[in-house]
Amino acid sequence: MLRTRQKQVRCFELGVASSEQYLTFIHKNALLLQDYLLLFRAPIDSEVLGILQHYQLAYSVSAKELKGRPSDQVVVYEALDLAPPPKPPTPTKTMIDRVQIFERNIRSGEEIDSAFSLVFLGNINHGAKIYSDQNISVYGRCEGIIICMGVCMIIRNVHSSHIAFQGEVLDPAKLARINENTKLKLITKNDDMITIKDIL
Repeated sequence: MLRTRQKQVRCFELGVASSEQYLTFIHKNALLLQDYLLLFRAPIDSEVLGILQHYQLAYSVSAKELKGRPSDQVVVYEALDLAPPPKPPTPTKTMIDRVQIFERNIRSGEEIDSAFSLVFLGNINHGAKIYSDQNISVYGRCEGIIICMGVCMIIRNVHSSHIAFQGEVLDPAKLARINENTKLKLITKNDDMITIKDIL
C-alpha cells in the first residue's frame, strides 16, 4: 500500500531565464533556499541540475502556475539583475586590509556585494541584502539578509532569520543568544562550531 502525506511547503516560482541567470540566483541564495521548493517554469539543463544536486535543493519543473498567495517574508537576490558570478579574486594583503564603512542606514531593496570587510554604523533595513567575502560589523539594528564569509562577524540586534556565517544559516537558538542583551556580539567559527561572545 502506498503511504502518502500532505505537506504545506514554501515555494519559489522561477520564470523562464537563461542557465547563467539560474546559476547566479542559486549560488547567491543557496543558504536561504534550503527549506524551499524551487519550481522552474521551463526545462533546465544539466548544469543547473548539477548545482541543485550540489546544494541538495528540492526542485520541480512545471509550466503550470501554482495557486497561492505571494509572500514578501523572504528577500533573495534577484535572478535577472545579476551577472554570472565572477571568479573570486585571489586574496592579497591589500584586499584583506581594505574596509568599506557605511555611516548611513541601508535601505530596503539595497544590495551590497563586496570582496572586502564591511562596517555598518546605521541600521540594515528589512529587504536589504548584504554579502561579503570578508568580515561584517553591524552596529545598528539588523532586519535584512546578511551573508558573511569572513573569519568573524560583529552584530548587536538581529530582527531577521536570514543571517548566514561561513556557509551556515544561524538557527533560532543562535539568534536568541545574539538578542539576549544589548551588548555587541563577536561571532566566530572554530572546527565547524559557531561561537557567540559578548564584547561590549
